[in-house]
Amino acid sequence: MTKLKDRIIESNLTDHVLTDIDLSGLLLNNTPAVLYGLVNKALKKEEVIKLRRGLYLLADKYRHKKISKFFIASRIVPHSYISLESALSYHGWIPEYVATVTSILALGRSKKFVTSLGEFDYYQLPANEYEFLLGIIRVEEIAGEPFFLASPLRALSDYVYIKKVDWQSIDYLINSLRIDREQLLKIDISRIDEIKKIYRSRRVLNFLDKLKQELENND
Repeated sequence: MTKLKDRIIESNLTDHVLTDIDLSGLLLNNTPAVLYGLVNKALKKEEVIKLRRGLYLLADKYRHKKISKFFIASRIVPHSYISLESALSYHGWIPEYVATVTSILALGRSKKFVTSLGEFDYYQLPANEYEFLLGIIRVEEIAGEPFFLASPLRALSDYVYIKKVDWQSIDYLINSLRIDREQLLKIDISRIDEIKKIYRSRRVLNFLDKLKQELENND
């Protein structure tokens, strides 16, 4: 019987994130039990990586290109977007490389997935329904690998909510959170009022009001 790894390669799906349904379509006339056995064999031989139940990726050594971890995060949990430190690092607001990919969920409970590619954390954030996608952009770094990403201000606001950060000062953001001063001072103040529409949290709303005040005083 053809190995699962070989069937994926023969089908030109080398660089695709694959579901159980995708794999079943490659194995015509085979039962779920056969598919289960082939997947388990491929996992034990490290030919296939399990991202979560029912979601797989061919091992690095068989792929033609490196797949974006942000894209992978968007496939592990659909209807999520990259935020917090992951987004702040992407935008150049913090200097550190962030190993764990952090996302915000539109629905469902907070969860974590640990894979051979790294950790993927998902947080649930109560938001006003029709404003949930404010400050979210669609990014497509590599053809066929899109993901949704928080703007810097949205990512910072999400961080305040998830990490329970109370406002202190801009200097605190620079010295403790290591956010770049120039990036902070370039914030479009009018965007703060727009971002406020998303949140129900008094902590976040107070933080944004104080940030706006301090930015206005720095003009």
